[in-house]
Amino acid sequence: MNIAPTINRSLLLVVPKQPFYDWSNALTPDLPPTNANKVNEYNSYLLEDELFLDNPKEELRKYWKPIFLNELFGQWTDEEAYPKLSWKLFTEWFDFYKSSVVNDLTDEPLYIEHYE
Repeated sequence: MNIAPTINRSLLLVVPKQPFYDWSNALTPDLPPTNANKVNEYNSYLLEDELFLDNPKEELRKYWKPIFLNELFGQWTDEEAYPKLSWKLFTEWFDFYKSSVVNDLTDEPLYIEHYE
C-alpha cells in the first residue's frame, strides 16, 4: 500500500565534489574554505517522469548546463569567473543520484517560487 501520492517527476540530487569547492574557495580566500565532506545540504532538481539515467550523458543533455550554471551561481554570481562548461567538468565536479519515484508526504499545496 502506497501511503503517499507520487508526483509525475523524477528527482536528481546533485552533490558537489571537492573540485567544485576548490573553485569556490579560490574566489573567496578571505573566508574559511569549504570542505565537501562537511557539507550536508544539496540541491535537487525535478525532471520529467521516467528518467532512468541508463545513459546519463544522453538523458541529462538538456539539463546538465542549466544545473551546472545554477550550482555555480549558488556560490558566485559573477559569470566572468565561471569555468568553461563541459560534460567532463560537470562529472568531475558533481555526483548525481536520481529517483524515479517522488512521494509527496504533506498536505501543503505545491507552488512555484521564482527568484530574480
